[in-house]
Amino acid sequence: MNFNYLILLIFLHTKIYALKPIHLTIVVCGDRLEEALNALKSSLIFTPSPIIFHVFTEDHLREQFTEKINSEWPIEYKSKFHIEFYQIQYTRGNDERWRKLFKPCCTQRLFIPDILTNIDSVIYIDTDILFLSNVRSLWRFFRKFNSTQLAALTPEHEDPSMGWYNRFAHHPYYGSMGLNSGVMLMNLTRMRQVNMVSKIMTIFDEFHLNITWGDQCLLNIYFSYYPEQIYEFSCNRHYRPDHCIYANNCPMANLDGIKIIHGCRSAFHNDKYQEFKSIYQVIHNWKFDSNLKNSLLTKIINNLKNYSLTNCGKSQKLFIKHLSKEISSFNYALKNQFHIALIFNNDWNFIEQSYILLKSLILFSSNKTYQIHLHVIITDYNAQNYFSKQTILNVDRVVYLNPNIIFINSFDKLWSSFDQFKSKQAIGMFGQCQISGTSNLLLIHSNQMKNLKIDFEGVNYLSTDNVYFLPCKYILDFDHCQSKEDILFLPETINHSLYRILYKIISQFDLTKSNHWNDSIENVFNQIENKQYRNELIELFVINKKN
Repeated sequence: MNFNYLILLIFLHTKIYALKPIHLTIVVCGDRLEEALNALKSSLIFTPSPIIFHVFTEDHLREQFTEKINSEWPIEYKSKFHIEFYQIQYTRGNDERWRKLFKPCCTQRLFIPDILTNIDSVIYIDTDILFLSNVRSLWRFFRKFNSTQLAALTPEHEDPSMGWYNRFAHHPYYGSMGLNSGVMLMNLTRMRQVNMVSKIMTIFDEFHLNITWGDQCLLNIYFSYYPEQIYEFSCNRHYRPDHCIYANNCPMANLDGIKIIHGCRSAFHNDKYQEFKSIYQVIHNWKFDSNLKNSLLTKIINNLKNYSLTNCGKSQKLFIKHLSKEISSFNYALKNQFHIALIFNNDWNFIEQSYILLKSLILFSSNKTYQIHLHVIITDYNAQNYFSKQTILNVDRVVYLNPNIIFINSFDKLWSSFDQFKSKQAIGMFGQCQISGTSNLLLIHSNQMKNLKIDFEGVNYLSTDNVYFLPCKYILDFDHCQSKEDILFLPETINHSLYRILYKIISQFDLTKSNHWNDSIENVFNQIENKQYRNELIELFVINKKN
């Protein structure tokens, strides 16, 4: 069977949030492919979707980009971003002059406002950047811009005795020590409004014989003329070897740890800056393991111990200070992150049923902090009874649901069943209930399956040793005596008429209002002719909604 995985929505407590995408821009030419991929890879570690990568590159590198991402990055990470490729293009003529300035293609960044005309803002990064933090925390700096600011950068140096611009520049520069442009927040709309690109062209004509660092020098000259357009952020979000080559001179790194590192002067690839190189190698070798403490943090700590006597090595605690906090936050979020896979056959009427299913799930949510990641699997009618290896999503835990069920209690009660699995159990299912419709749900513990080397060819081929049997009391069935606090859901196959009643009731709830109950819902209840059903359902809703 062929399966298409589509990450549709992220449900956060009782509302559907559409996070605004982060636009991350990078220019890649020559031999910078692996370095650029590592930069983008690092941006995904702690950053929730959606991210849009805008990659300016040469045609042959574009093919290699796509091939490596498709073959090496797992689906749950590929679902977090969208990537757009652009040819290297200098919109103001004389391509060769711009192409050869400083390093290949580095000046492409100056023309981004001309090219991404439908984009308001982007974060630009050099290829030798690594994120040790959530990119969205940097993206939020756009909110701090005042009415004149259109870009955010960090100072080139913190120590005047080490500054390059204040000692060697033969042209104007921003502030007392200039700016470093390896990480740059760009409000493209405002840049277009002030004709920034045209003004830089004029600056280039005047100073092209005096610039050393290509586009960075041009930006320094520009912002020396328009200092009111700059927002400065701190050096711990753009930490370079210069900040520790003699001793740490970045105060914010002491206070809050290092959040972004810049391996300028090939620091990621030569032995002069082994501390930076060792962090780069850990991220490069990282296999997208969700256990970040073991797969990232511990390895970085162990690598840095080898350089405890070097000046940058003496600052090793600063490299892991914020990273440790970020991983702790990530692990907490992971515990409150539920993965649900909805199984669709080719009948797209299931979409409406799925809407009611998800609405019921949110309505009875008892945990106001968890995220639900929804995966949609398009397959055939027998999917609930048969799963190929392809259906096991590359996430730790996932609950497979048929759309034709309605929840009437909190989903996290079902999710907590994973914690009841014994050491040899990897699948949760109903199998010992004397009622029909128990094949509408499966709990899959993917890591357990890998550890136990379970070859899942379908539920009929499983050993009972590997199965956790879910309690029958979770299924609503008025023909059996059940505690209403235990009932979780009703499948359509058990009681079609009751399912339709619940379907109609759930459809009347307005989740955008704090008081979900309304006259329409009460009218639906009053139309139920079976008094036992009506009273039982009202009591069920009141008890579980209160809980």
